[in-house]
Amino acid sequence: MECVLPIRSKVTIAIPTFRRFKYLQEAVASALSQTYPNIEILISQDPKKDGLEESIQAWSQNLMAQNSKIRYQCNSHNLGLASNWNACVEAAKGEYLVIIGDDDRLLPNFVEKMLQVIRENTQVVFSNHYIINSLGDRLETESHNWTKSYRRDRIPPGEISHPEIWVWQNSIPMSACLIRTQDVQRLRFKDDLNTPEIELFIRLAQLGGHFVFLPEYLSEYRVHEQAATNTGLHNEKLVKYLLPINTSPEAELYKKELLSKLMVNAVSRHLLQGEWEQAKELISSNYYPNWQKNYKSLLQIFCVLLPASIGGQLYRLLSSIKHTIG
Repeated sequence: MECVLPIRSKVTIAIPTFRRFKYLQEAVASALSQTYPNIEILISQDPKKDGLEESIQAWSQNLMAQNSKIRYQCNSHNLGLASNWNACVEAAKGEYLVIIGDDDRLLPNFVEKMLQVIRENTQVVFSNHYIINSLGDRLETESHNWTKSYRRDRIPPGEISHPEIWVWQNSIPMSACLIRTQDVQRLRFKDDLNTPEIELFIRLAQLGGHFVFLPEYLSEYRVHEQAATNTGLHNEKLVKYLLPINTSPEAELYKKELLSKLMVNAVSRHLLQGEWEQAKELISSNYYPNWQKNYKSLLQIFCVLLPASIGGQLYRLLSSIKHTIG
């Protein structure tokens, strides 16, 4: 497949950051090592409660002064993950952009390889990615297991005919895809999500977006204790957006599969926050998992059947015990 984008087409590599300076340096170095020349690297820094991480600010500003490909912006307050992504999207000058974590890395030919398979009407092109640990060591076995877990081993290369099916299976990794900038600027990420990409990809797919898959491994996704996905996912908010979405008959099975995985955590967060009616509403949904196959579901149903004051206290107690014993 020939690349239809001329060499002058700019690509934005956006790197939202907070306080992981060591990892950020690796992420930026991987962006600077791209074999495709016409790129910009956008570092967007969120401050901590007591102000910006000054080492990141000074280093980024110094780098920007030395290299015209680097752009740096600091946000007035801590925007959070999705809003910082939107800040990157708004500032992006490239025709396409990739948003990577400040702890992730791109392989040198990431942008070049991606552009080679983009067609004129492509909105999203994505690839496989390696898993690396906190030290940056590549985990080959885990990488291929992740590919299978997210079913990318089943996706045919090239433009995919029913992208909605694969989006509902969460097969598209955010840090291993190029997105057409104007589409993200138009749709925007939901600001209150800390896993906002799947909801945006679903909207884009349902609007007739064209998705292309490249099976090569072109980026590195770091798994470690400080990762954002290890700090607690707001699944109740994601579920709120995903539940009302009407799907094609082909995608409905995968919607049910995804939501059944998210529902238990979503109900748990509602119960712990004292949001009894919201928890009951999710439990009554057709997408809530069968309690006979999930013991956590049985516990939640039991607690919800009790008066709110008793059920809430019991659920918080059991959750505290579970957390204590690990």
